[in-house]
Amino acid sequence: MQAAFRPEDRRAVEPLFAGFRGLHGILAAGLEGQGSLLTDHPLQPRCAVMTVGDFLVCGGVPGPSAAHLLWEALRGEKRVWEACGSDDWLAVLGRVRRICRHPRWAFDAAQPEDAHLRNILSEPRGLTFVPLTGAWIGWCRAQAWARDFVACYRDDDDFMRRGLGVLALLDGEPVAGAGAYLACRQGCEVQVQTREDCQGRGYATLSAAAMILAAHERGMFAFWDAANAASARVAEKLGYRCLGAYPAAMVLPVARSIVI
Repeated sequence: MQAAFRPEDRRAVEPLFAGFRGLHGILAAGLEGQGSLLTDHPLQPRCAVMTVGDFLVCGGVPGPSAAHLLWEALRGEKRVWEACGSDDWLAVLGRVRRICRHPRWAFDAAQPEDAHLRNILSEPRGLTFVPLTGAWIGWCRAQAWARDFVACYRDDDDFMRRGLGVLALLDGEPVAGAGAYLACRQGCEVQVQTREDCQGRGYATLSAAAMILAAHERGMFAFWDAANAASARVAEKLGYRCLGAYPAAMVLPVARSIVI
């Protein structure tokens, strides 16, 4: 039987997620108490399912209760999730929900050099950067392309306490940005977006460089995990070291008819 761990107990499941090469900020946020956590045993867990932000992360070896853990974690959910785990976990998940498999790219937790980031910003391409504070927080919540910069925070005050970000302005209008998708004690997971009509101009790289520098000035690590090859290329330009691809899947809001 799976059991929901209390936040103070989450350290007991850390070994189950030790094999992940990436997702540094997301895993840290979940293990620190954000989101939900289900496991197959309250005291001696062998497998666990964590939901934090829009991520569903599976750790340990999926045993007989794995399908039930996944079903319970996703029960009533109508949104699209990003699932990360072993091929065995994704096979079980495919029995519970319709999924679309794809690779993600993991990156080392080592941080880019500030001098390199400043060099990238030496050619701003007409952009100016403003911190994501004040009225800009609500502005992001109202914009589909910028919403993920602030979506994982309870309200504007929560974002001001724990998050950070920058918006890139062109002629005074936001065209790209980067923010702390999730925050943890060590730092944050970087989220970068460019407005659809302005993509392909290098604005994502510039925005990310500005945001990572702002994180470093606060004493925060800025962690990177890439959902696609384009994001991986940006990370490498910034100075992150790629550790390779790993299995992931988009979880669609369509349940399978299975007996658990």
